[in-house]
Amino acid sequence: MKKILFTLSMIVAAILLFENNTNAQTNNSPSNLLRHIVIITFKTGASADSIKALDDIYTGLSKNPFVKDFEFGVNVSARDSGVVKHVYVTTFASKEDMKSYAKFPEYAKLFKISLPVSDDVTVVDYWINK
Repeated sequence: MKKILFTLSMIVAAILLFENNTNAQTNNSPSNLLRHIVIITFKTGASADSIKALDDIYTGLSKNPFVKDFEFGVNVSARDSGVVKHVYVTTFASKEDMKSYAKFPEYAKLFKISLPVSDDVTVVDYWINK
């Protein structure tokens, strides 16, 4: 009887472990988060007011209920000396949350302000693996 219970518990543990691993790989697990990174290289001569306005819009959007975490900063890498780059990192619980975030009117303002002052924009989205 003890052998049967032990065998059954091992089978159940294996099934649960397999299911957890499958969920993590398909990113349906609630513990996985979607990271959205935007790196903007500003044109030489971009006004400080335009850059600040963009920072302010991102900061305002970070209060959106779909945002789990937000941070931004200015690139300080010696490799990019003389180039102003701002990095905006937003974290979401799902792709659906990121799509809903993009429907807010403030989101459209990002493009209106950033396109005229941006020399380059890089966007990276990925699921956080811990």
